[in-house]
Amino acid sequence: MKYFLIALLSGSFLLTASPVQAQSNEPASEAEVREAYDVFLDWLNAYQSEDYHQQWQLTDRRIRTWWPRERWTRFMQDSRRHTGELTSIEVLQAGPIEADTLPCTERGHCYRPGVRYVFLMFRTRYSGVEDELTEYAAMAESGDGWRFGGGNILNRPLGETSVIMTRTDESRYRQSFRQ
Repeated sequence: MKYFLIALLSGSFLLTASPVQAQSNEPASEAEVREAYDVFLDWLNAYQSEDYHQQWQLTDRRIRTWWPRERWTRFMQDSRRHTGELTSIEVLQAGPIEADTLPCTERGHCYRPGVRYVFLMFRTRYSGVEDELTEYAAMAESGDGWRFGGGNILNRPLGETSVIMTRTDESRYRQSFRQ
């Protein structure tokens, strides 16, 4: 059993056995790729039905930390207003991928190493965008199963490509975010 050191609010530490299994370093199997894709479809269907709360719940908790539900809803609604309805989506590629292979964001945030990802690439069309787009989603394995872990799908509704930030990025932004 793996043990984890947990920092308590009092400043003391507790060594405990965690019921959550440590993530495997093995790439996702074909069955896991399918499972991640199925969760992505649920995430996308929530967007299509404008159930942004459900979509947010299908997003990795490490992203939800930085995108509280109300903020998430606002950006999804803005995406729909600016780009129009998603009218078609075609899968071009699906498979396991390492964090360092995924593209970093426009602002230099990169995907977190040690997280298992499934890469999904799409050709998409939106009613308010003239050309066809090539977009991607990275599904991340979390304690809740596969969840949306980043990407530029939905024509960058978050202002830039979304990612599960590295620990360094998180610590750097945590101070300014909490003020």
